[in-house]
Amino acid sequence: MKHLSKTLAAAGLTALLSSAAFAAQVERVRGTIDKAEGSTLTIKTDDGKSETVDVGGAKFAWVVPSSLDAIKDGVFIGTATKGENPMTALEVVLFPESMRGTGEGHYGWDTITDQTGGAGSKVKSAMTNGTVKAETANAPKVKSAMTNGTVKADKAASGGERTLTVSYGKDGSKEIVVPSSAPIVAFEPADKAILTPGAKVFAVVAKDGAKAEGKLVAVGKDGLTPPM
Repeated sequence: MKHLSKTLAAAGLTALLSSAAFAAQVERVRGTIDKAEGSTLTIKTDDGKSETVDVGGAKFAWVVPSSLDAIKDGVFIGTATKGENPMTALEVVLFPESMRGTGEGHYGWDTITDQTGGAGSKVKSAMTNGTVKAETANAPKVKSAMTNGTVKADKAASGGERTLTVSYGKDGSKEIVVPSSAPIVAFEPADKAILTPGAKVFAVVAKDGAKAEGKLVAVGKDGLTPPM
């Protein structure tokens, strides 16, 4: 456990959203806050289970509504996507400067709810974190993935869609179509005071046996459900 804790501390915030860094140890928990006492957070998960997480060393963020217009040059984003050639965004998260670089890269994500016209169906996704350069394009709706990165301004396509080219690392990049129906949200830095019962939550949790250590806890503001 001591070795795992040191490894997680050294990795820092940039690896929080990536399952690649700690494949078996890092999980993403989605649900509703049941209670918060001291450094312990209890989450009623979306699948009806109860998850107890130690959040004493966690980073906290509000999840607030945003818009396609906020995706401009130089903005660092994260987006879960479905399909390939190009991929289609299931949601987009805009990161504050203090979280720039979080999870940069392209990797597998979870099966999440499609809110872009898929009638609430669950789809397999992937994640790409990087710097975005926008382009104009339309794309068919297909399987999912996740992309986080920094944005370069683009032009709107017909129907309100936008196409972003997200670059990450030294040479990697992905084209992502963002439909007008995709939820667009932003992270706002916060503290433990946001942990109120009944709020919707998304948490990145490192597990070692029965112990669950929160790394990032994002809470939907004013009833919002984090879409990632």
